[in-house]
This record gives sequence, structure tokens and C-alpha cells, in this order.
Amino acid sequence: MNKNSFAYKNIVLNTEFNKYLVEHPAVADKIPENALVVLLPEDDPALCRKNLDLARRHREKNQPVVHVRVKKLAPPPKSRLVQPRLKVAL
Repeated sequence: MNKNSFAYKNIVLNTEFNKYLVEHPAVADKIPENALVVLLPEDDPALCRKNLDLARRHREKNQPVVHVRVKKLAPPPKSRLVQPRLKVAL
């Protein structure tokens, strides 16, 4: 996966996650302050691995980590995340 493809896919995932949080504010309340949020698309194992590796390298000491597993993206116009599950990994 080249850098442009990696960046584009993460921009799309981040945008969709932000839409999801706007539509489901209770989910946002579950994310700890200063958490590192790692989006893990189950339908793209290579991106999932790369995001986990990037998170491991850039996590601050004692920073909470939230893994957001995303089954897939659905068609627009609302959030396209399907069944995201958050897990705070300390």
C-alpha cells in the first residue's frame, strides 16, 4: 500500500468516524480524554495492521488507546461505519 492510498483510506475512515460521533454522541462520551483513537477496518487487513503499527510507534506514555473496529463502510449519506466497537486498551 503506497502512502497516498494509506492516507486517503484513513481520511475517509476518520471522516466517517466523525460523522458517526455526531450521530451517536453517547459513543464520544466513552472515549477517554487525550485518547489515541485507532481505526481498524476489518475489511482491509493491511490497513488495520498499518494503523496498529503506527499507533504503537506514536502513542504517548500512559496515553489511553481506543481501538475502533469497523466491519465495513456502507453507502452515504449518513455515517458509513457498520457496527463499530470501541475498546479502551490501556
